[in-house]
Amino acid sequence: METTKVKLTLIIDKRANKVIIAEAKKDFVDFLFNLLSLPISTVIRLLKNGSTLGCVDNLYQSLENLNDAYLQPNQNKDDLLKRHVTAALNAPPLLPEASPTFKGNVFYRCVNHDYVTDAANTNCPAKNCSLPMDCRLRFDLFVDSGTSTCNCKKPSAGEGGVVKNLVTYMVSDDLSVTPVSMISGIELLQHNVKDIGVLEKRVVELGIDEGLELLKNSLKSKTALTNVFLMKTELKDVAISNFA
Repeated sequence: METTKVKLTLIIDKRANKVIIAEAKKDFVDFLFNLLSLPISTVIRLLKNGSTLGCVDNLYQSLENLNDAYLQPNQNKDDLLKRHVTAALNAPPLLPEASPTFKGNVFYRCVNHDYVTDAANTNCPAKNCSLPMDCRLRFDLFVDSGTSTCNCKKPSAGEGGVVKNLVTYMVSDDLSVTPVSMISGIELLQHNVKDIGVLEKRVVELGIDEGLELLKNSLKSKTALTNVFLMKTELKDVAISNFA
């Protein structure tokens, strides 16, 4: 699979070695907002049991090591440990195994009625039925057969992801996101910088490695951008210029 790279413009305080603000386009903001959709088990797996989420790593390891003989017959450990993640359409796949590809969910029905469940052998709730719902079905998201009665608004051509591609977005070091405006930008700089001469504009690239580091730092730090892009021993910059 072709490696996805997203460009990000950082405004850096050279004296403090700190990211003051980042100018981001739709693709980076979509990536950030899609972090909110990740199940805890997916976060732990992506960070290789180093999520810094307290005891949750131990819960993950306990279930992973638990013998299947102790599980209910209709339960599968992978349903909790390796849940499929459905990202917003067109969001950049900057995390391994967390792209918009959707493998489908399995559901069950009885032989006579259209009620469905995700728990095999559940009794059918239809009146005077109670047959086991053991007929296996598969539901594939994003598949449109042309017969759907869903009234959801379909994205128009070129749309997708979470936010609209109307403006540049401002991302602070603690990953707060707002649309760029002259007033908000000036207020942020005035609050964080006394000498504008120490500012530097730097364009960096974000790939899977940086995506994982951002995920980790979003869970434990209020200086995520600084940690990911300025604390690395080797930083590959696309361009550096004085702030103007």
